[in-house]
Amino acid sequence: MVHPLSWSNPSMGIYAKTDGIHLRLIAKAKDEREAEQMLKLAEAKLSGILTPHIWGTDEDSLAKVVGEILGEKKLTLATMESCTGGLLASTLTDVPGSSRYYKGGLVCHCNAMKVAFGVSAQLIDSYGAVSPQIAEEMAKATRQKIGADIGVGITGVAGPDELEGKPPGVVYIAVDNRGEVQVYSGVYPGGREEIKQRTVVASLFRLRQTLLG
Repeated sequence: MVHPLSWSNPSMGIYAKTDGIHLRLIAKAKDEREAEQMLKLAEAKLSGILTPHIWGTDEDSLAKVVGEILGEKKLTLATMESCTGGLLASTLTDVPGSSRYYKGGLVCHCNAMKVAFGVSAQLIDSYGAVSPQIAEEMAKATRQKIGADIGVGITGVAGPDELEGKPPGVVYIAVDNRGEVQVYSGVYPGGREEIKQRTVVASLFRLRQTLLG
């Protein structure tokens, strides 16, 4: 098989964007029908190579794709955010019809709020608010408090200062899928807004992974 990067027609552009790597295919042909056929063939070849990593095409957004999977599986979602300050909830609700699967979210920016909504004060004292243990507690707490099938908990350091000895960009994301919890860690570069945006993208990607098994 000819490697996609060596194609001349269709040609391929590669772009790094906030929500991932975007590939753009451009075909030159004698008419629109022939160009569409060339693009379909090229897309099929690319999909065969990259399928595990492709989450959408054309005008898809990661939030829309996640919402479609939740809808198809008839599952509901709740979130608890700290360092992202509600940006995940905002991104989810940018999708029309998201109320069918997104039940709501909690923004618990301080420890007292986390404890008020079900996070263990003892665990915060033992491990710190920015820890995998607290991300897991947040995911469990929001799923149970709001009454959803799936809970997502996010805690981290958005910056610009370090917190609990951890530098900006350190983030923990937990997904509670009906009692089964996975916790993911990341260190994201950039300023405060970039870290928040990258954390939201990572959360949606991990949520998609969980939903697809």
